[in-house]
Amino acid sequence: MAAEVFISYSSQDFEGVHGIVERLCGVGVSVWMDEGGIEAATLWSEAIVEAINDCKVLIIMVSGHSTDSPNVVKEVMLASESGKVILPVYLEGAEIPSRLKYQLTGIQHLEAFALSESGLIEELRRGLAINGVTVPGIETSSTVAPAKPPSHRRKKNGNSTRLLPLAAGCLIGVLIGWFAVGSGSRRTEVSPALTTVNASISLPETAPLADASVIQYGASRPNIAMASDGSFFVYAAKNRKSTMLYKRKLDQDSVEAINGTEGAFAPFLSPDNQWVAFIADNKLKKVSLSGGSPQILTDAPHSVGGTWADDGLIYCTTNEAAEIFSINENGGESSKIEVKDNLQVEGYPGLLWPHALPGGRHLLVSSQLNPQKQFSVHLLDVETGESRQLVFNGGCPHYLSSGHIVYCRKSDLFSVRFDPGTPELVGDEQLVHEGVRTGGKYAGQFSVAKDTGTLVYLPGVFGRSGGLTWVDRNGNEESLGLKERVFGTYNLSPKGDQLLAQVWEPTASVWLFDLENKLESIVEQSASDGFKGFPRWDADGDEFTFSSTEGELHEIFSRKLANPASQKLIEGTPDTIKIEGVWTRDGKRYVYNHFTEDSKWDLSVFNKETGRHEPLMTTDKTEWGPRISPDDKWVAFTMDKTGGAYEVFVIPIDGGTPQQVSFDNGLEPVWTADGTELIYREAKKLVGRKLKNSNILSFREPYVIYEGNIMAIPGHSYDVSPDGQRFLVVKEVHQQGESRELKIITHWFSTFLE
Repeated sequence: MAAEVFISYSSQDFEGVHGIVERLCGVGVSVWMDEGGIEAATLWSEAIVEAINDCKVLIIMVSGHSTDSPNVVKEVMLASESGKVILPVYLEGAEIPSRLKYQLTGIQHLEAFALSESGLIEELRRGLAINGVTVPGIETSSTVAPAKPPSHRRKKNGNSTRLLPLAAGCLIGVLIGWFAVGSGSRRTEVSPALTTVNASISLPETAPLADASVIQYGASRPNIAMASDGSFFVYAAKNRKSTMLYKRKLDQDSVEAINGTEGAFAPFLSPDNQWVAFIADNKLKKVSLSGGSPQILTDAPHSVGGTWADDGLIYCTTNEAAEIFSINENGGESSKIEVKDNLQVEGYPGLLWPHALPGGRHLLVSSQLNPQKQFSVHLLDVETGESRQLVFNGGCPHYLSSGHIVYCRKSDLFSVRFDPGTPELVGDEQLVHEGVRTGGKYAGQFSVAKDTGTLVYLPGVFGRSGGLTWVDRNGNEESLGLKERVFGTYNLSPKGDQLLAQVWEPTASVWLFDLENKLESIVEQSASDGFKGFPRWDADGDEFTFSSTEGELHEIFSRKLANPASQKLIEGTPDTIKIEGVWTRDGKRYVYNHFTEDSKWDLSVFNKETGRHEPLMTTDKTEWGPRISPDDKWVAFTMDKTGGAYEVFVIPIDGGTPQQVSFDNGLEPVWTADGTELIYREAKKLVGRKLKNSNILSFREPYVIYEGNIMAIPGHSYDVSPDGQRFLVVKEVHQQGESRELKIITHWFSTFLE
């Protein structure tokens, strides 16, 4: 009698394959496996041909050995020509040879090496049942012919042996509720409830997923958009020095460039999946996926993205999620949404990652009421501007037609039932999946098909890991040799032998690094719901200050390095936030950032001798990141000059008129220790300006000091060595294949959330 499953493998993998098969004994599935080994065969016997013709599913055990085997190639080709289901199971990472590209293109695979033994068995069981194989305990798909009676395994010497039941189940070919069969010429319809499976999708080396660009308050822009029916997704790809949008169908192995989308990020699709909108050149644009030139809809400076409602309106953020507007999908005049104060405090990103609900009246948005608190998911009424919190400690929400909201919390995805008619949450949240790459706190690199639940995501962890690296004025680079971490702002000691850094593991704490001896320690540990960061040395290197958030208070503390007891330096109140500052060299004055509800970020000066706090810069703009010149005369800082265009300014520490220093989006000024040069960052460049005369503050022309991979982090993204010749930066670290491999989970909600 014929077996339902045929195993194609290399004899050199016999031990591993045999172990998998033996562990599957007793589940009642018939399997044909050549124990003598295909490589040992002197001819491709009629028995093998017959076994393939009689089976329902051929499982190819993919390895470097099997893909080099001529007989394995023959078996796969015969199975494909016969219309059999082909399930690739990867024993190791291996490339498919060109002679098998046709048969295996478009078929997803199971990575056995990445699963536990029990997980592998369970995945195999379900997949075989879906493809019509008899698996006791699992209903066989009704659209596939009934299973044949079990047959025998055959040794190469012709002796019959006992049956080996084999269960198999993976996402192999499962895409949008159907399985790709053989070369893709036949599709077997299955119930969505039976297709909750996982797979990997590789992106071309020339078009990897672009990083989510971090903007000022640590917010990122998700760069993946899944179609509502789950048939394809659009993503922003790194394309040479810029970005570009690409379309990837799930049943194909190739990607399609979308013309006219150079510089694009944060894509989102129209409800009918015919158009994609995106941000490029500080403009909101759209382009038809069937071809044509992109259309500019309106200005969208410093946007983090938007959403396309089913009533024809597009909602888009501006000014780093400080504002949100609506515009008709065909263009015209935009209309600002007047948001009530209970959602957003001015100066904080309170309108991040909008997502339209059915009907168009309500949006899901993420709000961060201050830089240290967790994000929350809010329901925003676009007609009244009123809002209320739905989910605490979560962000980047998506709504599903099944009646669920999906959101991320650090690197985990959660879901909770939601009734849009009420609108109210129903029941408790549930963990959906772990290991989703997030950057900028809660900006998850994932997207969910509204109608089918197909989930696509970039695997990884919370935050953007990076390695501390020295760079110099000649372009030379040297790693510090420390472990890669999710760094916040950091500060070199006056001697350059120690480093204070904000590190997220998992909450923000202050770490001390001994650069000479390669030692590290946590000097200020934050609680699970707290924050400690923005550390700064004093002029002697014996004491440092840091920002601390516990409960509702955001304050600045001072501490001797040798004494674990810290002292409160700048007291906070429930309606004010004190976050970062720096001492003058003489230790008499402290310039710091603060925020109140009636203004944006401002600068103030604390006089240690008098105990008084005097305003330095109090405007309707955002001023942040103060750095004092070594002679204690000048304060350099970054200011939002035009409502989204940041530049570096310098003001006398005693007050006066600020002087603009940068003119091409300059950020994060730092003085050299000798006071002769002011350095600032422009995107991936470090730019310097020499002082002509410090008394009247005149500068020479700017010049590029260094250009390269500088990770942007909230606060300051670099620091300068005491001699002014080297610069400490964080270079982002990507695991091999991280940006080129996405993960797919199909129809997870139909089984997981019942």
